[in-house]
Amino acid sequence: MPLPRFRAPHSAAASASRLAAALLLAFAAACGGKDGDGGGGGGGGLDLGTGPAEFPKVQGYFTRKENVAAITCTPVNPPAGGDIATGSYQLSEPVGFTQSGSKVSIVLVNYPGDPPDTGTVDMSGKVTLGFKLSLKEKALREGRQFYVDITGSFVLNRLEDGARMSGTGSYQNVLREGSATASAFTTCTRTSTIEMVRTGG
Repeated sequence: MPLPRFRAPHSAAASASRLAAALLLAFAAACGGKDGDGGGGGGGGLDLGTGPAEFPKVQGYFTRKENVAAITCTPVNPPAGGDIATGSYQLSEPVGFTQSGSKVSIVLVNYPGDPPDTGTVDMSGKVTLGFKLSLKEKALREGRQFYVDITGSFVLNRLEDGARMSGTGSYQNVLREGSATASAFTTCTRTSTIEMVRTGG
């Protein structure tokens, strides 16, 4: 729930649905199911592991809707500019879950080159996911260059026999000035609510 990565939104412009509060990889690479499924989310058997019963199925395609809160930074607000959206916003995008037993990944269909959000599903159907990435902001902040370490974590509950998932996300952005290894200039956080509706698979 990037779920997201899930993922924190990137900039307020073209990628306002990703970096600061910013899912991810090629679908076929993450899952490898049985019975010819191949991890594509289109039916067939899954590798369900060796537990006492089958893990709840979350594999498939969903529309993810996320309401992301405005960012809060401590100890100071960063200079204006940069790539990270600071205000609240809404995100709606197609995503895909791959699954192998209890292990799950989320793929951002519109951004197949991004690294995946990865995590697990338990026997109750609760999905826990997260991601971590670092980047150099392309846009300067009042002429100053910042680097950002971004993490996201998501908890989703499987509802209606997998037709829907609902939960929350939290994001953290650590901004460093001038170098990726500099001391933290400020740390910014935000939260989100997530609803996912199955569209296929």
